[in-house]
Amino acid sequence: MAQPSILVLEDDEIIRSLMVDVLEDFGALVTSFSSADEGMIYLERGDDPVDLIVSDIQMPGLLNGYDLSRVVAHRWPSVPVVLTSGNTKLAAQLGKSVRFLPKPWSVEHLLECVQVALTRQGLSMH
Repeated sequence: MAQPSILVLEDDEIIRSLMVDVLEDFGALVTSFSSADEGMIYLERGDDPVDLIVSDIQMPGLLNGYDLSRVVAHRWPSVPVVLTSGNTKLAAQLGKSVRFLPKPWSVEHLLECVQVALTRQGLSMH
């Protein structure tokens, strides 16, 4: 089975590196950036297809995770998005293709969220 390719967008370096470590330990190929702006540039280059995006909602830059999820839903509708935030009020505004992972999350909850999103794509980690 091919490794799922996951794009992680998170401005907190500690949280981002934890997320990357957890997802890589479970067999994913992970690319990460500290802003949705950088993530968007990566997606638009299209060098490497992405199976799933995990993004914080509130980040510095022009786009936040919510904006990014709307662009992705429009341009790459087959790519699921998991948005994470400490502000659970934001969950109410999310589109149907978006899963919400409240912060602080546990490793188990992160993996469960990612696994469900990938399973809908017909992909899985180990």
